[in-house]
Amino acid sequence: MFPLLRSACRRSLTAVLLSTAVAWGTPVATEAAVAPAPVSTVRAAADTYITLDPAEGRAGSRVGVHGYGFGNCHTYPSPSTLRPGPTPEPTPARIEVTWDGDTAPSIVTADDQGMFETDVTAPSDAAPDTYAVNARCTVDSKVKATARFTVTAEPAPAPALALDPAQGPARTAVTVTGSGFENCVADGGSAGQSGGTVTLAWDGDPLSPGAPGDLTVADGAFTADVSVPPDAQATHHQVTAVCDGNGQLTAQADFTVTDAPEPPVGLAVTLHPTSLPVGGGTVTVSGSGFNCSQVDLLWDGEPAGTVDTADDGTFEAQLTVPSDVAEDPYTVRGQCATQPDVAAEAVLTVTGTAPVPPATPTPPTPPPTTPPTPPPTTPPPPTPPTPTPPTPNPNPNPEHTDGGVPAGLVVGASLFGVALLAAVGAAFLSRGHRGPRWVRAHITSRLRPAPAATEVTQPPDDGPPARTVRLEPHPDPGDQTVEEEDDT
Repeated sequence: MFPLLRSACRRSLTAVLLSTAVAWGTPVATEAAVAPAPVSTVRAAADTYITLDPAEGRAGSRVGVHGYGFGNCHTYPSPSTLRPGPTPEPTPARIEVTWDGDTAPSIVTADDQGMFETDVTAPSDAAPDTYAVNARCTVDSKVKATARFTVTAEPAPAPALALDPAQGPARTAVTVTGSGFENCVADGGSAGQSGGTVTLAWDGDPLSPGAPGDLTVADGAFTADVSVPPDAQATHHQVTAVCDGNGQLTAQADFTVTDAPEPPVGLAVTLHPTSLPVGGGTVTVSGSGFNCSQVDLLWDGEPAGTVDTADDGTFEAQLTVPSDVAEDPYTVRGQCATQPDVAAEAVLTVTGTAPVPPATPTPPTPPPTTPPTPPPTTPPPPTPPTPTPPTPNPNPNPEHTDGGVPAGLVVGASLFGVALLAAVGAAFLSRGHRGPRWVRAHITSRLRPAPAATEVTQPPDDGPPARTVRLEPHPDPGDQTVEEEDDT
């Protein structure tokens, strides 16, 4: 009986616990323990779609793709990175747009309205048929859309490149013409529109056109003027044109570099005159046989101007020879502006010596300045000569002197001279004093108050002075009369 009772009680307890669990409900987890799941509105499949512009065309066409309804293509934050606070906003996820399963998709993202724009290119070798263009969200495979593009039976014109000329030496001017680039359009444009750009290359290296800037395609064609590189070898070279926005649109053409051509018959440059003296001047340059519109003139390798040619290939120009050139022959060259190898040369000879520069004038020499003559000074009184004692005659012979002169003649002459001097001195000493009449006739004086002084002294030939005139001032005595009386 007890086993049956225990079994009945166990069953009753289990039923009670189950009823309690159903009535109480499941336990509620805390807000921090469980992260809220991302909530988004799932749109109907018809809301997500793409359109193609154009929807058909030739192989190689560029197709614009416009997507709509891709607002659910977002990347949500991972629950493990959530923190307390506002839930971060989801970020747009990548959308891959492919041409019929191509492995090289175009990657875009949708904007806030769930729209996007991009483009794909129909393969240039695509056969006429209908092909799928797919757009798929990379984080949600359910968000996708497909559109159809029909490749028409008319094949797209193959891009082509033409060179004019197709051969020539280095530095040859070449005109490059491209065609069949209708699908080379600017970013965001549709097939048949203008605005695409093309890059030219010479054996893979960029080849700059004659005018700066990119080469723009207009109605599927373009034209450019280029020059063969100066270091190009004499062989075949490849010129390539590639659409910048569509690498599948490309065209090639070959150019053959040859050695420098022989000047055509009749190509010549003449000078008049053919020589000039040093100092410069003007020379007339004439040319013929130039089958180009313009000719560049060069003086000894340096540019000297450009001249237009006539219809018959002739020209005439004036060339100014620099004034500082030295005596030497110089080359005058005429060459086509667009084909430098089409050229002819002539030689101009500069003769003579360089002109002598004018001499610098010498400033005039100032006249010599004569120093002023100093006033005459009163010479000092002569010093009486010192008498020289007679030199004894060493010759003991009284009859002869040293020079062989007789001694008697010398002694006689000496005695005569002594006698003569004695007579003159006696006559001079014997003269009396001058009288008053002689004084009035020869002496004029004006007395002033001053101490007495001896003004005139007459020295004799030797010894003390013989005569002295003394001037002594006195008060004016008035009129004085001097009478001479005879003693008899």
